[in-house]
Amino acid sequence: MKIRISLFFVLFIFLVQMQGSACTIFYASRDGVILAGNNEDWEDPSTKMWFFPPAGNMHGWIKFGFGSGFPQGGMNDQGLFWDATACSYLAMPYSEANKEIYFGPVMQKVIEECGNIEDAQMIFAQYFCEDQYKAQYLVGDSSGHSMIVEGDNIIVNEDSYQVLTNFYQSHPELGGYPCWRFETATEMLSSNDKLTPYFAGSVLSATHQEGRYPSQYSNIYDLKNGLIYLFYYHNYEEFIKIDLIEELKKGYRSYNIPELFSKVKLVYPVDGEEVNSLAVTFRWEGIPGNNYELIYSTISDFSGYISTTEMDHKPDTSAHASLVYLAGFLLLSYLLIKEKKMHYSLIIIMFTMLFHFHCKKEDDNSSSIVEVEEFTKTIADLAPGTTYYWKIIAHPVSGDDFYSETVVRHFKLN
Repeated sequence: MKIRISLFFVLFIFLVQMQGSACTIFYASRDGVILAGNNEDWEDPSTKMWFFPPAGNMHGWIKFGFGSGFPQGGMNDQGLFWDATACSYLAMPYSEANKEIYFGPVMQKVIEECGNIEDAQMIFAQYFCEDQYKAQYLVGDSSGHSMIVEGDNIIVNEDSYQVLTNFYQSHPELGGYPCWRFETATEMLSSNDKLTPYFAGSVLSATHQEGRYPSQYSNIYDLKNGLIYLFYYHNYEEFIKIDLIEELKKGYRSYNIPELFSKVKLVYPVDGEEVNSLAVTFRWEGIPGNNYELIYSTISDFSGYISTTEMDHKPDTSAHASLVYLAGFLLLSYLLIKEKKMHYSLIIIMFTMLFHFHCKKEDDNSSSIVEVEEFTKTIADLAPGTTYYWKIIAHPVSGDDFYSETVVRHFKLN
């Protein structure tokens, strides 16, 4: 009986750790700034992006998605953006009776042919596709207009923002509601006075997922300026900045998103720290073998800065810690079995789960199996009473067209 209770408890812990698949999308327009963002949450780590230059009467655009190539989201050269979320089945009697079925992703047709919401509404007035039975779209343009397309319904934005997660706002009774991600994003967007990419990143960070269906990649779109900030695997410290118009000039290309990133996380100095030394040892984590550049300045916009690529290096010990953990667990299991205090099957189950969750402590998905190491660089003779700003620029050894950079941190020397 005790074994059954223990087994039930172990399985219960395993189940509550699992999270359902989900995505979060938002669009916001304020004081001439128009930003959109999304977290793409799913179990597949094979994420990709594609560039499609203009051709004939079709707009150029960027597509994000998975290895299948199906378009999950993107933006065109007119500043028209979209992303989608999965939902429960929704009947579409009006569309079936009055529209033409489009055999293929209807949003690809929209993004290639339309420049604004009015154009997109004309497409949806004429066509529907199979995907709309279990998916909905948030579409926004560069003039401050957005809409949610859910089955037969179009919800036009009448506020300065619009949020979409995994429930139908016209039919919340179909499931997925209430949604903590929707409530979190709505609260943050409604109370914000200044719309910036940093704030948009904070919304994505606050609504990201981990566990079985983690946020594989995230985007911030600056619709008026044609810029995209791409984040990988819910790390909101490192991003790639994409100038869409310039990239489309280079022709059709595709990239595996994980290969573009170095998994950089800033360690020290922490943001806002006061440092009691004129020599500072900067520390950050990243993939070994990639090239890192430390940038620091007394000016927040880095209009004047100092750069160094000569790094000190400190090997990471996480792999050794994992081996110690495993050895300790096996020893404990042996002793318990020897004393007949634990059933064999329960030992196996606990080993599988505990080792599984230990591996998830840092990364919970095969997209993140690459180990990181800690890098350091000591800078001496800094000026007392001065505030410094710093960041890291990372170049993957693969030599791809893109480099990543981190958010900016600052500290003050006493």
